[in-house]
Amino acid sequence: MIIISTRVVIALTLSCVLLSTSAAIAAPQSIAVLNAQGQPAQNMVVYLLPSDPANIVTTVAPPKAEVHQKDKQFSPYITVVQKGNDVAFVNEDDITHHIFSALGPKRFSFKLRHQQQQQILKFEQTGHVSMGCNVHDWMSGHLLVVDTPYYAVTNLEGIVAFADLPADDFKLVVWHPQLKMPDNQQVKTVHFPRDNAMTITLQAEFDNIPSQQSLDEFEFLEGY
Repeated sequence: MIIISTRVVIALTLSCVLLSTSAAIAAPQSIAVLNAQGQPAQNMVVYLLPSDPANIVTTVAPPKAEVHQKDKQFSPYITVVQKGNDVAFVNEDDITHHIFSALGPKRFSFKLRHQQQQQILKFEQTGHVSMGCNVHDWMSGHLLVVDTPYYAVTNLEGIVAFADLPADDFKLVVWHPQLKMPDNQQVKTVHFPRDNAMTITLQAEFDNIPSQQSLDEFEFLEGY
């Protein structure tokens, strides 16, 4: 007969509890965003701000943030980056772009010629950066700088998922530059981890997204 001491039983029980808790916290937390008509809302920024500042810790390298100029458009239209990280601007067109931002936490203006080495900027303040092009005035793009590693953009089904969230109360922010709400965002407080997926229904409509194309064939001044 094998005799197991009480101390061993307690240790094994605690180990099982800790493993169970870790698994629960590590389980992906799914969030679905619906528009006011109940349809999936794609390309919405969703980010989580933990109530405990100690939980704002980046345990892995953040995804490389790039803003491309392709077919005379910003691609993607919306980019998210954590405060303190770099963003690379890459011109894939065979023409010159003159990228600028006149509003927001970081103002900049630079030319980016075809096949030129990418321009890299560091964003050290949170906020919304609205971008344009001095050569192609129909181009518009947006960059959101957040003070959290927990951010994502909804897919075609309006869904994001976060893995390895710490147990905490979070301020959940849903943002889009055309969302007609104060600061273009809807905010909710929620506790993670949760046992079930959650759904956020937006309480406002959207302004029209500007058309990303020219009305004529004008390109740029020779030698610009």
